[in-house]
Amino acid sequence: GPAPVAAPVAASGAAPGGEASTTNTASSASSVCGKHSTKPGRRIILMLRHGQCCHEGERDELKELTQHGHKQAEDTARFISQLFALGKLPTKRALLHSTSRRARETAAKLPVHIQDLEVWNADLLRETDPTDKPFRAEEVFNRLFAAPEAGDSDALVIVAHNNIILYMLMRAAGVPIERAAQAWNLFHLRHASITRVDVFSNGEKKVISVGAAAHIADTAVTWRNVTGADMSAWKGGGPERHKFGGRMVVLVRQAGGQGSDGAISQQIRSVTDHVKSLGGYMMSGKAMVACTTAAQSTATSIAAKLKTVPQILPESIVQEPEAAFLQFFTVPIESSRDTVVIVAEDAPLLYVLLRSLGMSVEETKEARALYSIGHGSVTLVNIKNDGTTKVITVGDTCHLPISDM
Repeated sequence: GPAPVAAPVAASGAAPGGEASTTNTASSASSVCGKHSTKPGRRIILMLRHGQCCHEGERDELKELTQHGHKQAEDTARFISQLFALGKLPTKRALLHSTSRRARETAAKLPVHIQDLEVWNADLLRETDPTDKPFRAEEVFNRLFAAPEAGDSDALVIVAHNNIILYMLMRAAGVPIERAAQAWNLFHLRHASITRVDVFSNGEKKVISVGAAAHIADTAVTWRNVTGADMSAWKGGGPERHKFGGRMVVLVRQAGGQGSDGAISQQIRSVTDHVKSLGGYMMSGKAMVACTTAAQSTATSIAAKLKTVPQILPESIVQEPEAAFLQFFTVPIESSRDTVVIVAEDAPLLYVLLRSLGMSVEETKEARALYSIGHGSVTLVNIKNDGTTKVITVGDTCHLPISDM
């Protein structure tokens, strides 16, 4: 089996899967035993939001996963096990989860599908308001996102909660502590979604995806917890959910990469089907599609599925994407809900995304280098009718064949 990520120090008295003192658990799950090497080291951190739970607003032990929460956690565990099986993640691996019931139940699915997975838990990862306890959130970040040794690679899967995941994400993306503590205002992660950050031995960090959930069955995807008991089985079996109001901006990076023509055609089919499916339960199916010249083949496929034709953006948009931000990132005018799909290269897409997060033009140009979204990926930004913005996902490629990821 794979070499495990180094276990917590004996002084903590922890056993895998058991309780460990918070002073040791987080740091030890992130410590790595490795020889010095000139090859750069990399830690892949996958942060999972727990599955949907019920009894929202009540005490922790009542917040068990709903029927759909169990399905989400199961789909995510199977998906991550496939990434390991196909060598898409380092073999050295560990799981660290919050001690809250909803996180424990979500995390429990992973070792069923992934062998040789060391399991540890930490009170530090429990749901917290980072504005209220910034030191606690910062301590978790500093321990888990420490640079690995040169020549070493490992994967750390973290099962936790919306606020702490978003705090760590923003800190990894270079956002100062006080702004990172407010990050939960800017995002709305779906349940059991995957936020991936790669940390390199030179200290560099790259955000690969935020809230990726396209691997979860459409019939099970949710983003809000349930108040009271889980009654879905009595109400026809479907999840409790409503489409997002306002405008959904769908940012698609055009298909491409190193693959064959056949692989790129498959990418186009996969992303087209995924965008179409989102119109069924998450956003308005009535959409306009705009694209850059280089992204026309991907955009034409998506537009055909949405029964429209793509509007070709001026060439200048690639170099000066501010105009696209000003034009498309507004509330809908003719109805309470609409969809705008923009298909383009990664640079203009990341620019408009970061601008939507409230960054200045200068901050955006600097921060863009910290993100790396794949070909055929989908990013979703919701502009509510009151003008506030929520990012649902960034760089989600989980709808693509795993071999392409």
